[in-house]
Amino acid sequence: MKKCTLKNISFTNDNSTIEYDYELSKDIQKYFNKENPYYVTYEKEISNTPSSIAVIPFLANIMPIAWFAGFDVVVDEVDEIFFNSLTELKKEFTKYHPNKTIKGELISKKLVKNIISGTETALLFSGGLDSFESYTRNYESNPYLISIHGADVEINDHKRWEDFKRYNTEEEIVANDKLCYISTNVRDFYTYKVDLLVNIGWWGKIQHGMSLLGVIAPLGYQLGISKILIGSSNTEEVDFGWGSSPNIDEKMKWSNSTVIHDGYHLRRTDKIDNIVAFTKNNHTPIKLRVCYSELRDGYNCSICAKCQRTIFGLLLANSNPNDYGFKVPANIYSLLLNNFKANTVMSTGVKYEWKCLQKKASEITDFFVLNNKETEKQSIQTFINLDLESLVNVDLEKTKPIFKLKFILRHKFRNAYKTYKKIRYN
Repeated sequence: MKKCTLKNISFTNDNSTIEYDYELSKDIQKYFNKENPYYVTYEKEISNTPSSIAVIPFLANIMPIAWFAGFDVVVDEVDEIFFNSLTELKKEFTKYHPNKTIKGELISKKLVKNIISGTETALLFSGGLDSFESYTRNYESNPYLISIHGADVEINDHKRWEDFKRYNTEEEIVANDKLCYISTNVRDFYTYKVDLLVNIGWWGKIQHGMSLLGVIAPLGYQLGISKILIGSSNTEEVDFGWGSSPNIDEKMKWSNSTVIHDGYHLRRTDKIDNIVAFTKNNHTPIKLRVCYSELRDGYNCSICAKCQRTIFGLLLANSNPNDYGFKVPANIYSLLLNNFKANTVMSTGVKYEWKCLQKKASEITDFFVLNNKETEKQSIQTFINLDLESLVNVDLEKTKPIFKLKFILRHKFRNAYKTYKKIRYN
């Protein structure tokens, strides 16, 4: 029988870290990094957290692997509401991955009813557009802002993490007494073979929604957090298998807590408009952090496609992107249009983001001028006239084998790849 058995939960590091001791049957060991078992660290003592709550971070991360790899997970006890929510979550992944055999069960010897004593609100906070925009709309509720080291910033990247924390403290609208930091090897406790279960992209396609929400459970129990907000990535206009959506996030429940997938009714262009309006109405600057590129110097790299889209959105909102954490390159419009060469490969989600910008560009009557209004106006019109459907190669099947091979080689020869990146980016 293929199974993972949780043998023990222990509190270490002055009772701020939860360590999980689990045993794996031989046929599933290939999916896990034996030298790096899963853990999660908080900035406060959490040892009086009930075991049925303390187990949630572990299960939120391991159950999706169990479903797709087909093995059972055995624990002594778990929160009853969370146990039941897993059944609904499993149905969602089955719906979005009909070609996969999704099985594997959680076997718990005991189901426990828990109560969170409090009505506090928390927001998962990356400092990016989605989380900052959610914060501005929920500002009056004074939410805890929870950031997770090991998600966007690699767990061993201490420099970028310290930069991230410093940027948070520099934001005028951020209440420092509400900042909470969690560190976890959430992307390093498993091997690259987990990614191959979904043909690469495990973190985005499957893991990140359940993972980021699940690690909050012990801290939420301590702080009395009964409502958790997670900023939306897309809207109902585009529907594809993604690890964070209303159908996933809002089914993540434990005790008497609820999760809200916040801003699902808003396109990213709408969110940019909201951010701009908030800063102007409150006379308060906001420095967005939308990318984690190795080329980043400061808040953003300002040249990757994600930065380009945000910069362009700010320009279309008649605002200077340099006021929002970017250093706009002189050739920004050339960079934008270079994304649309013939037979360009784009995912459904990325293409949707460009189409939203295209619609916004066609509706505006004015924009922020960087240098030459007429030249920039012509570039915007060129962008509006693009036929994305004909320019973008929507058939990714031809490129998947190449991406897959590169992915495997990067992970099989991880040290060599790290050396290559240092040489390339330094």
